[in-house]
Amino acid sequence: MKRAKHAKPSRLWPRLRRAASLLTAAACLLLACSAVPRTAAAASVSDLQKQLEQIQSSMAQHRQELADAKKRESAAAALEQDLREQVSVIQSQIAVLKGEIAQVQNAIGEKQQQITAKQAEIVQKEQDIDQQWADFKTFMGAMQELREGGSVAMLSAVTDLYQLLTFNEMMQDISVKETEMLDSLEAAKLELENDYKQLSAEKASLETQKASLDAKNYQMQAKQSELTASITQARMTQEEAEAAQAAAQEAIESDEMDYEAVQGQIQAIISSAASQQSELSFTGFICPLRTYSRISSEYGYRTNPVTGVYKLHGGTDFAAPGGTPIYAAASGYVSVAGWSTGGYGNYVVIYHGTMSDGKAYSTLYGHMSRIAAKQGTYVNQGDIIGYVGSTGNSTGNHLHLEVWQGKTNAGRVNPRDYVPI
Repeated sequence: MKRAKHAKPSRLWPRLRRAASLLTAAACLLLACSAVPRTAAAASVSDLQKQLEQIQSSMAQHRQELADAKKRESAAAALEQDLREQVSVIQSQIAVLKGEIAQVQNAIGEKQQQITAKQAEIVQKEQDIDQQWADFKTFMGAMQELREGGSVAMLSAVTDLYQLLTFNEMMQDISVKETEMLDSLEAAKLELENDYKQLSAEKASLETQKASLDAKNYQMQAKQSELTASITQARMTQEEAEAAQAAAQEAIESDEMDYEAVQGQIQAIISSAASQQSELSFTGFICPLRTYSRISSEYGYRTNPVTGVYKLHGGTDFAAPGGTPIYAAASGYVSVAGWSTGGYGNYVVIYHGTMSDGKAYSTLYGHMSRIAAKQGTYVNQGDIIGYVGSTGNSTGNHLHLEVWQGKTNAGRVNPRDYVPI
């Protein structure tokens, strides 16, 4: 389709047309109010605008609640992960401690076995000493008997001089040997008792070491229990945050439905007023931006860079710095000026009426940083209606421009066929 040529109307005619339109619109607004639902029957565009502002405020609050809940959930999830890592470290340390405790416990058992064996040796040595001492006392008793006369009988049995000379020496040697044996047994017993003391000291040291390891294990078990309780609390915080997100999201969706309903009432009032003005017409469009860097996306099917969905991109995107003024592409009524729940962000829709080709047109301007136009008012071609931004589903500052044949986006057409770019 060829672009419509832009005609230059006289300076007086747009002013007269606007004045007549405003007078007609005022009357039509009163008539149109009776056509809206009973809940809005007595509401004016101004009243409905106030409702929109209240709903927007509510949506902003709920979006903040949603953002806060997401932060809480994220923080709690990060905390839980950190706590689980700490528990994992402590569990590893507890496993090492348990291994050390088991080794020390085994060593204590071995020492106890050695101590028991040493005690048995000492008892046996004491018995040997007692037996040797008994034997020695018997021998000494016999010697005493010899000294008291028994030796005379033994001497009478001597058959030669050698036996007589060596008899007394032999008796002395027996006494010395018995004494040495007793001394040796006493020394062996003392050595066993020293070994027993050493083993007991080593066992006591092992028991002290085990007590220290048991204390560390108890502390780590307590720390693990504390961390486990903290993990439970972090999980509860996440669940509470998830519930808060669900509630906030539900509230946002409810606000969006209310917003769309009030928007629909306003558009019905404005459309009713505009449709009764047969003189609402225009001859063509101008470019809504006086300067822009490039066309960043054309009209047509594409994969949405934000949602990832392949669908019709129903307009043309003009990349421009944030804050760049946006001008009305043609004169008409501002049927929408507010926040879009469908991804346009701050946006404006202007109904222009019938063009010279005999068809009615509307234009949409999306992702504004700020809206300058007022919903329900008449704007002239070239009036500032807002400023370039990146609100809604947007990846950078730009103006999203749509051209509609009619009053809804069901009639979207390629802006290049109508707007000088």
